Amino acid sequence: MVILDIKMLSGFSPDPESLNCDDNNKNNVISSQLKRDHVLVYLEEDTPINHSLEIIQELPVDNLKPAVVKMYDYYQPSTTITLT
Repeated sequence: MVILDIKMLSGFSPDPESLNCDDNNKNNVISSQLKRDHVLVYLEEDTPINHSLEIIQELPVDNLKPAVVKMYDYYQPSTTITLT
């Protein structure tokens, strides 16, 4: 299993409908959950990743920095790929 760890941008939150796994099963999503300011998406291993997450702006924020997305193996979290 692979985990996609998406850190939310300041002032934004994920759209609750986009966290619904039923809509994402076609993209091999096992489950997804919100933990503080991160969205964790659990994906089947050895499959192409094509995942989208809709976000909602709750507060205006100046000078936004790029979002950080990490992908790692559930069983070996020390092997991490960081995307910005």
